[in-house]
Formats: sequence, C-alpha cells, structure tokens
Amino acid sequence: MKQTSKIIRNTAAIIAIPAIAAAMFTLFKNFLSFSASGGNEYMPFWAGVLCYVVFQIAFYKPLRTYIFGHELSHAVAGILSGARIKRFNVGKQSGSVVLTKDNIWITLAPYMFPIYTFVLIIIYIMLGWFADIKLFYGYFLFLLGFSISFHAALTVYILGIGQPDLKVYGVFFSCVVIAAVNVIVFGLLMVLAFPDAINITELSVEVYSNIFSFYHFMYSGVSEIWLAFQKTS
Repeated sequence: MKQTSKIIRNTAAIIAIPAIAAAMFTLFKNFLSFSASGGNEYMPFWAGVLCYVVFQIAFYKPLRTYIFGHELSHAVAGILSGARIKRFNVGKQSGSVVLTKDNIWITLAPYMFPIYTFVLIIIYIMLGWFADIKLFYGYFLFLLGFSISFHAALTVYILGIGQPDLKVYGVFFSCVVIAAVNVIVFGLLMVLAFPDAINITELSVEVYSNIFSFYHFMYSGVSEIWLAFQKTS
C-alpha cells in the first residue's frame, strides 16, 4: 500500500513539473519586467536582497534566527490545521516542535512559507490602517528583499545538508510540492508588496495561459512522435 501511494505521489509530481516551470517562468518574467520599468522605485528591494547575501557571505549564517522561524512555521501550520503544541524548542544548531497531529503542510511549511516576510507585510499593512506610511515604502521594500533573501538562502542551505522532513512523504515528491507552493507564495507576495504594479487577474490569466500552452505543446509533440512510430512499425 505504501509503495502504491509513493508511485501515485511521484507520478503526480512528474506531471506537475511542467506546470510549475511555466508558472515560475511567468512570475519571474513579470517580476523582472515591472522591476526594470519602475526605475529607482524598486531599487531598495534589490538592495535588501544583495545586503543579506553580502551579510551571510562576509559574516555568518544567522541559523538560530532561521531555526526559530522554521519551528514557528511548523507550529503555525499545526495550529491552523487544528493541532496543539506540546513542546517547542530552539537551539543554536537545531530545534524541534511536537504537535498533536501532522500532515504534509505542517511537515513542509518552513520550506514553503517565508514567515518573517509575511510578518513584515502584515505589520506594514496594519500600520497603514492608522497612519500614512507611503514615506516608508522604500524601507519596507528593503526589509522585504532582505527577508526573502534570508529565507531563500538559508532554506537552500538547510535542504542541502539534508532534512528528515523531506523523507516523510518522499524527497522527490516533497521537493516538487515545495517548488509548487513557493511559486504560489511568490505570486502572492508580489501582489501584496507591489499592488500598484501587479494586477492579480491579468497575472493569473497569463499563468494559466502559459501552463495550458506548455501542456498543449508537450501533448502535440508526444502525438507526433507516436504517429511517426506507428507509421514506421
């Protein structure tokens, strides 16, 4: 039964890879396009991204901060899934959280959701309810870029040294799920952080269109190969 479930999961993951690739291409193309057209307006974001990279290379990896966010992501996903926290522990090199239930979202949450970035966006939006914070938009973009770079760099590092979380549902399947959700999360972050530059309806339509075109292209190619094979056999 477990072997059958693994085969089904991996087959679904393989089928999903073209859609993920098409969506990722569309999001990054749009992101780079409006970033370039915005001139200096979005430079603080790129400055934040670069500053974190330089910070990590020149100084150290803030693993304890990352680990706290990692375990907090497990905990938040657990609470949203109806679980209770039994134990929460964070150390310099590792951490753990014990919950009363588990599922794939709880297990993989830290690799899919940049929790510090979401906290930053929530705080910025809430402050906007009480004051005019447009003057601080540049600082917000800097911290946004810094936090996203922090999440991306340390998540890649953590995955590179091996994580038992990925083995629960299979490494390949887990990596595909992580990639898929990260694409969705990145799109959501784009809409939340750059509301004047991103139209969610137009973006969704373009993503859907490119995914459809990708699968149509693959289907046409496979059909032509199959017809050619039949003619020669």
